[in-house]
Parts: sequence; structure tokens; C-alpha cells
Amino acid sequence: MTDRWIDIEGMHNVRDLGGLLLADGAMPRGVLLRGETVVHLTERGREQLLDRGVDRVLDLREPFEVAEDGVGPLAELYRTGEVAHERVPLIGLAVWTDDPVGHVRDADIVASSYSRYLDHGSSRLAAALSRFAWSRSAMFVHCAVGKDRTGVVCALLLKLAGATDATVLEDYLMTSERLRPVIARLGSRPAYPQLAFPDWEAQEPSGAAMSLFLADLAAQGGAARWLLDHGVDPETLDRLTCRLRTSLPAGIAEAS
Repeated sequence: MTDRWIDIEGMHNVRDLGGLLLADGAMPRGVLLRGETVVHLTERGREQLLDRGVDRVLDLREPFEVAEDGVGPLAELYRTGEVAHERVPLIGLAVWTDDPVGHVRDADIVASSYSRYLDHGSSRLAAALSRFAWSRSAMFVHCAVGKDRTGVVCALLLKLAGATDATVLEDYLMTSERLRPVIARLGSRPAYPQLAFPDWEAQEPSGAAMSLFLADLAAQGGAARWLLDHGVDPETLDRLTCRLRTSLPAGIAEAS
């Protein structure tokens, strides 16, 4: 469904999860968007993103990435609270070379890293998603490239919404269409020395790795069970599921 790509000036890899098929319908548009880091946004691109209703950003980068690369043109909006900036680092390692993702081609190793991302994010991720559940915001999920960490969180949310593994894979693999310009640009930035001379085969989204990750998530009881086990209460889980399946009616007030 290539019409899910969104043109945002300064970015390449932005798409709406809306339109992806669920067991009983489709993901609503304008609720959950995903992509790469926002540091390259132009001023016009910032307005284009805001025009999509985004006033919540889930930033999955590590503290050292944020410290070195910043948050780009959204910084003032984060400071004033006009856009909620949820920071949930998922890797939890001191240096890039400690994370095999992007360096190895073994699907089992990549899948294990994906599961470790969820383990490391755990309660912080559950808390951020709980706040999203009770907001009226469209949320933009990003890491650096918008492939692995973003792919893991979007997979979790898609499974909660009722998507099949095939649908999750469809979305995850779409990144390959926009991958190279994102990595080429990041590789010139000091925060991402590991991308200066990338192993392009290792950088490609691995359908086998995502399938193994989804199997591990299912073995833990699935997305809903994972969220409950990490601090999301049942009422909030219902609210989050509803947000991912339908657009929030205008008459429903956001929680304070």
C-alpha cells in the first residue's frame, strides 16, 4: 500500500500505519505514524508533520544519540510542551558496536536483539504508550533510521490492534524502499559513525528476523499480555486498543 508514504520535507521514511488490514477492519489513518529521526526536518517539514495532527513524538534513540545529534526543529515545541516528547531508549548499550543489528546478517541474532529492545524499554515503553492511549494525539514513532527500534514498537502496536504477522511484515519490509538515502545521510553525522560505510545487506530489513521476534512475542502471551505484564492497566489497554482500531470520536475528552 504505497499510498501510506507521507511527503515530509527533509525526511524520506515517513508513513502512516493507517490502512493496514486488521482482522476486523483496518488501522485508522492519522493515529500512528512512523519514520526516521526528525533532526533533518525543514521548517516546512515541521509544519507538514504538525498538520498531520502529530503532537506526540515517541523518540526511541539512546541518550548519547540525543546528546550528540539533538532533536532538530521540534526542540522549542518540546520545551513548551506543545508537542509531547516521549523518550524511551531501547538499546541500553554504551557504544554502537555492542549492538549487532546492522552489522550481522544472522536472523536469530537480530531477532534476539529485537526482543532485548522490548526488555530494555519495558515499563518506560508501557508508560509512554499508556499516556498515548489517554491522549487525542497522533503519535510519531522514530529512532534513527526508522527501521529496527521503530519496527519493534510498531510491530507490538500492530499486534495489539489485531494485525496478522503477514501485515506486520508488510509494514516492516516497506522501509527497504526508502532505506538508502536515510542511512547515507546519517552516515555523514558524528553520532552515527557505524553508518559511514554500511554493510547494506545487514542493513536491509530482515523478514526472517521479524518473524522470529513475533514468534517470541507470541510465546510471551502476545502484545496485550506483554503490555499488562509491564505496567499497563486493563482499562488503559482497552483504550489503547480502541485508539489503534478506530479514530477517537470528537466528543471523547482526553484525560488530564
